[in-house]
Amino acid sequence: MNNTGYLIMQLAKQMRYQLNQRLLAQGLTVQQWAVMQQIDLWQQRTETAPTANQLCQQLDMDKPTMSGIVRRLTAKQFIEQYPNPDDQRAKLLQLTSEGTVALHAGQQVSDEVLALSLQALTASEQQTLQQLLRKLEGETFK
Repeated sequence: MNNTGYLIMQLAKQMRYQLNQRLLAQGLTVQQWAVMQQIDLWQQRTETAPTANQLCQQLDMDKPTMSGIVRRLTAKQFIEQYPNPDDQRAKLLQLTSEGTVALHAGQQVSDEVLALSLQALTASEQQTLQQLLRKLEGETFK
């Protein structure tokens, strides 16, 4: 097939499925892991904890979906919520120590799935692919 968009979509779908299957074995879904990843990235970028609404915007999720994910991650003791001093209606989200361990385990699983997905490419081809994807990411839909 010569439709590049379709091929990218199919590969992403296969990789997401494989990642989800491997994460489920660790008690996480792809969406839960993405929220934990985004909490960590947000804190690294801003040195503050995000709200669920901020994560909704970053991950392009609706509020009910985010609410369910936050509830489940809180129940698993992977994240904790605490009052936002700037907005009494909002809670700030932070990874717990257990959440940090689960996040790193998920990152390792993600790296393994990516390596398996790209094993047909040489190291040089993988590097070129990453450079091209970064270039497209920065230029697309500006």
